[in-house]
Amino acid sequence: MRIDARIIALLLLAFAAGPALAQPSGEDQAPASRQERLTSADSYLPLPTLSAGVLQRYATNGTIVVDMGLDIPDETLRRRAQASVPRLRDALRTALATYASTYYRDRTAPDPTQLTRLMQQAVDRVLGAPGARVLLANIIYQRRHN
Repeated sequence: MRIDARIIALLLLAFAAGPALAQPSGEDQAPASRQERLTSADSYLPLPTLSAGVLQRYATNGTIVVDMGLDIPDETLRRRAQASVPRLRDALRTALATYASTYYRDRTAPDPTQLTRLMQQAVDRVLGAPGARVLLANIIYQRRHN
């Protein structure tokens, strides 16, 4: 049985080209970060998801969950905010808990205007100056099942 030299050359070429075809062309692409999924603006500072229990009549009726970030056009203020993320998280979590236990009423839609006002006051207090805008991406109320 005689194998043609052209077939062997073709098989060797296909074998050598296999790994080269499997690699992506150009640069390796990392998965998009949370910031890149929401916006491509450099002034946007994403913050972790916050949640607070809805307490009414000495019982937990559910949980409010908020996804948000800050739009800070001023670079100096943005660096201060990045350095103060733990303090911002604490102040925002406190503002959300205040909203959930004082302003929110069970089985109603959360009020984004009231929630944004409370969170904006907390951000301005932590940063010591206005200039950072609170941007809400999601507000979810998860009712407790009895």
